[in-house]
Amino acid sequence: MNGKERMAEQSRTWLMDAFFELLQTKPYEMITVKDISERAQLSRRTFYRAFKDKNDLLNVYGDGLIRDYIAALQSVTADKLNFERVLKLFFNFWWIKRDRVRILIHQNLFMNLLNRMNPEAPRLYDLFDAPWHIEGSQQEIAYIMSFSVGGFWNVLNTWLAKDDDQAQSPALVADSLVQALNKLSRS
Repeated sequence: MNGKERMAEQSRTWLMDAFFELLQTKPYEMITVKDISERAQLSRRTFYRAFKDKNDLLNVYGDGLIRDYIAALQSVTADKLNFERVLKLFFNFWWIKRDRVRILIHQNLFMNLLNRMNPEAPRLYDLFDAPWHIEGSQQEIAYIMSFSVGGFWNVLNTWLAKDDDQAQSPALVADSLVQALNKLSRS
């Protein structure tokens, strides 16, 4: 990365940080590009070089989260791949990201990221060969992944909406789901 690219990346980071600072005190609908630029101490022109608008900034953030989660999933070796490990990885990943995710939840923006995740869901299925995967058509896999992602996203939304002193640990949430799913599969 050359100096110009590094500076552009730093500007995007400052703008993203400013956006999340503003979201802590101001409704999303009331935040303007001017507000974000001023908070980041950058020009609006710099903002528009990085993002189309504040919705694009939010989408870029969401896409980055999805990319990071996929990379975390791919870090699990096939010989250690089981559902419980994937669940724990999932909840640990989101626990680390909880500060900004909570802001999005409180601003009613987190569920919008689900719309970014849904098109990626079938690709997730194909990224690794999990023992619980079925051999099905693309349509069947799309249904399975919509069901799974929607359920997990709702659990995240409920879990991370709570403050740290009220939220259960990632391991406890994962264990609770494993127990419930095991009971469900036996019924």
